[in-house]
Amino acid sequence: MMQPIILLILKALEGRGAERMVTTLARAYADLNYDVHVLCLEYTRDMPLDSRVQVHVVPYHQVFSEQVFAPDSKQANAYRAVAQRIDDYVLDNIGVPNLILASIYKINCIMAYSQLPNIINVLHTALSRQFQEKLISDPQTTITHLKMVYGAHPCSCVSDGARKDLLTLIGPVNRTTTIYNPCAVDDVIKAAKQPLALNQSDMTPKSYMVHVASFDSMKGHHDLLHAYAKTARDYPLVLVGKGRLESEIKQLARTLGIDDDVRFLGFQANPYPLIASAALLLLTSKFEGFGYTIVEAQALGVPVISTDCPFGPRELLPLRNLIAVGDIDGLAALMNQAVAHPHSYQVPFNQQLLPERIARQYLQFGR
Repeated sequence: MMQPIILLILKALEGRGAERMVTTLARAYADLNYDVHVLCLEYTRDMPLDSRVQVHVVPYHQVFSEQVFAPDSKQANAYRAVAQRIDDYVLDNIGVPNLILASIYKINCIMAYSQLPNIINVLHTALSRQFQEKLISDPQTTITHLKMVYGAHPCSCVSDGARKDLLTLIGPVNRTTTIYNPCAVDDVIKAAKQPLALNQSDMTPKSYMVHVASFDSMKGHHDLLHAYAKTARDYPLVLVGKGRLESEIKQLARTLGIDDDVRFLGFQANPYPLIASAALLLLTSKFEGFGYTIVEAQALGVPVISTDCPFGPRELLPLRNLIAVGDIDGLAALMNQAVAHPHSYQVPFNQQLLPERIARQYLQFGR
């Protein structure tokens, strides 16, 4: 008897939340004895995958400088073509999947044209934030387009806030549910036990704060540095990640006169030793779909504070751990409090987020 097939589709195996979700779920389905495949559009591979999972690339090299939503546009035709290539490739090389999870908007858009069965769109963020400018400049075309994309297949959102946002924006065009991102606690704890390469003399365990995020405007690095400049700065601030705003944030640290206290450690394939040894983990996003690093810090017993941003953190943390987006003084005060009383900001891990439980939720929703 053939094993049932699970296919997870995403743009590339980069080191972000959606990719972590895919690699974690892929392993969980392999543990459940499924035939698991990951299909990407690009060869980029920052994330490790379980050896039982087969990786496929259907390359898509076309880049559009701006999103064009008209159904007869060059972009729409390109997406139709790549959907056809994916369909043909999957049927020729993998078979008919019992479940297909399509992650992030670009993939959701392409797979709206797919003829494959059993597709679920996985939304990792809130559409109203992702398409904020388009919804202002051309709301009718944008909403029509989003109804087409997210009406094509059932939709699962990684937080209840993101699901409510979807329904408010485009209505109940298809079945929806909330399924949180999985966290492989045992893997996180094991990875955290790897040697910690702290080459700065003042970065001893439990004597620094850490922020793990790509250098993107939505991750709130500007507010974080302005707030940190107002704290007692008893501990250095460690920034883990890469991205287009990195040089700008480095310049801001110099301008604020805090560059001696801020460490830029770049992308870390294994950030968990750094998180586990931190006195405090910070999340300062302007919006999130979920807030993966919060859960991973909880798995490692590390105190967390976060902006009360839409749409994940308030579903993962109590109100005392949260501060309004843009409240620089409030964030600075909360950072000082958390450093002084770390145990007050420690929140236990939610066992419902274990990978096998999340994997089964997708199977149940896909029926």
